[in-house]
Amino acid sequence: MPRTNPHLGNENAFGPSHEARGWQAGYDAGIGSPDGVPPTPLVRVGGFMDAFAEGASAGNADGGAEGWRLRAVREEGPGAVARPPGTEPVDSGESGGRAPDFPLAWRSVGPLPLLPMLTHSAPEAQATWTAQLAGLALRRALAAEGGAELLYLPVCLQPEHTLTGDSVLDAGYWHGETSGSFDTAAREAAEHALVRVPHFPGLVRYRPEDDHNFWEWLPLAQGDMSLL
Repeated sequence: MPRTNPHLGNENAFGPSHEARGWQAGYDAGIGSPDGVPPTPLVRVGGFMDAFAEGASAGNADGGAEGWRLRAVREEGPGAVARPPGTEPVDSGESGGRAPDFPLAWRSVGPLPLLPMLTHSAPEAQATWTAQLAGLALRRALAAEGGAELLYLPVCLQPEHTLTGDSVLDAGYWHGETSGSFDTAAREAAEHALVRVPHFPGLVRYRPEDDHNFWEWLPLAQGDMSLL
């Protein structure tokens, strides 16, 4: 089982503590770093740094024991990513059986693609919940709504999309509308693929299983995906 954030539970009017945010940021970095525990960034808040180091060690241990998670959508900007080992066939859960245009699911981690889903599901949560804990806030929001089984977000890894103030677009990616329907999200991703050359679209699929920023990247098979 993935390790849990030991600094949660002490939220105040301003949201989670620096330690809770630092631990989760470190965990996300560590579980996607097969080369070893990632270094701790230099920030002004010492508690964040110490907790980041703890989380990075925990994430790196989980990655080694349970499998590494790809950071397919990066906060520092888009780009092609290497195909990771351990990809699995996609079961759409709606169209029935394996989805022909989204044949693989890649285990992924990171808060960036979860932020539009959080804005869609609980816009008020953005006021107090920081990006590092988007997965926890999203899981709580969905539980309060009665528990959605899956959320999908069409995303394109083609860089240089227009900047609009949206966190995902500001990192250089396009994204569509959050949906609980695989078919609806898949159609939007496929439509975007027709007008971007080269294009690297797919779906972010979120399952509210735990408090981490875990999700799956479903690359669209059609078109030139040779760099993925």
